[in-house]
Amino acid sequence: MEIRCKKENCEYNTGCSCKAHSIAVDRAHSCCTYTPSPLKQNLIDQNGNIFEVAENKVQNHLRNVPLTCTARTCLFNKEEKCQANGISVIDGDQGEQEAGCATFCRG
Repeated sequence: MEIRCKKENCEYNTGCSCKAHSIAVDRAHSCCTYTPSPLKQNLIDQNGNIFEVAENKVQNHLRNVPLTCTARTCLFNKEEKCQANGISVIDGDQGEQEAGCATFCRG
């Protein structure tokens, strides 16, 4: 399964690839595994410019990781397991404070 993550400040994000041992998506299609990392927060340099601390992009996003999903209306949810070929995690409904499953597809 290909797991892409756009949450650069997540503890499990390495080069836009999720390194969590398991992933959980809730009924509101939010990624419950998302954990903000204080080490990856935006920084402001002396000139007031904002930049992010992030690792280089990783080429391989394919992993076999358990992905539970309680979003019952999602087309890819089969008995609370994600059947999609891959998922993408982005900002959730609450913006940067939350992570959402962009692969969610109302079935």
